[in-house]
Formats: sequence, structure tokens, C-alpha cells
Amino acid sequence: MSHRKSMLRNLVTQLIQHDRIKTTLPKAQELKAIADQMITLGKRGDLHAKVQAASYLREHETTLPKLFGPLAERFKSRKGGYTRIHKMGNRFGDNAPVAVIELIDGPGDLKNQMLLKTLARQEAMTPGAIKEIVEGSPVTEAATKVASTAGTVAGTVVGGVKKGGSKLKNKAMARHVPKILESNKWELADLERKVAELKIKGNKQEKIFDATETKA
Repeated sequence: MSHRKSMLRNLVTQLIQHDRIKTTLPKAQELKAIADQMITLGKRGDLHAKVQAASYLREHETTLPKLFGPLAERFKSRKGGYTRIHKMGNRFGDNAPVAVIELIDGPGDLKNQMLLKTLARQEAMTPGAIKEIVEGSPVTEAATKVASTAGTVAGTVVGGVKKGGSKLKNKAMARHVPKILESNKWELADLERKVAELKIKGNKQEKIFDATETKA
């Protein structure tokens, strides 16, 4: 039991330090709840929360300032779900299930990177597809009013969702488009610039992230 607790303390410390780590799936699933508790302490920010976090985390000179600073600011508007688990298949040798667990909405968010890769592939096949995809994604009520009055958005707005225009077959990815724009405070031009940075060449594209690396 003491070894297990020590291992989990090490894992959550590394996760806060690097935003993303690779481990086995059972460890990642157990780590998820502990990491969420640490983020909740960081958002509280009072003296008792700092004492609780310091009693569990290690490497205090790096973990505590980040937990009660950038991470608390990043997740101040979220009520939970601060981590995400990506299954990465099985490990060679013992065939153990492997996963990557990360703190969401960071600069190296894998879901955002996968979305950019999908958009880049779509843009390579059909130039101008990004604009059509963005205009075909779910929007907020305020954006719907602007679109309906300006008359600049392709497709019909029905129930807060613009019908027509979206070419993404993956509906979950399509729903994530407005989230990545809002979380990063991007406009359409910013998204197009990020996709252009991937340097797509035909159907071949450069590797944009390495899920096996610990640092985001």
C-alpha cells in the first residue's frame, strides 16, 4: 500500500509538471480522480488548500506555483473534468494497456492537435474547407444572432446550430471546433494560420505531436 501511494504521488506530481504523461490505463484511471482533486485545491487557493496540496505533491518548488497559479487560472470557469485519457493500445512485451493522461486546454492538448490535423487534411483535399467547417459548427446564441443579422454565414441557423456546410464526418470533432476557438480566443484567421503551419503536402503531412513524450 505504501508503494502504491508513493507511485500515485509521483505520477500526479509529474502530470502537474508536464501537463501530460504516459502510463498504463489502470494507473491513468486512478490518477484522474486524484489530479482533479489537486486542481480543485488549486482553484480554492486558501491556506488550508495549499497545506493539503503540499502534503501530497512533491517537487514543491515547481508544482505548487503552477497549481495555484496558471492551472487555477486555466480552470477557474470549469466545474470539473480537468483531465482527459487517451488510450494508446497495448505495450510491447507484457501487452498491458497503455494510455496518455493530460490536463485539458493546455498548449499541447492532444484533442486540439488531432482536430488541427483533421482540419489540415480536409483543407489539403478541399481548399477553403476550414471556413465551411467552422460555419457549419454549433455556435453560441450570441453568434447565432450576429450571423442571422449580418447574413454572412453559409447555411441555415436552426436551434442554435448552423445546418449545412460542415464536412467533418466525426460529429464529436465537429462539436469541438467552436470549443477550440473559444478556449484559445481564436478567430477563423487564427485557425487557418495554425492549420497552415502543419505544412500539408498532398495527402502526406508532418508529425505534429508525439503522444509518448511527457512534456506538453
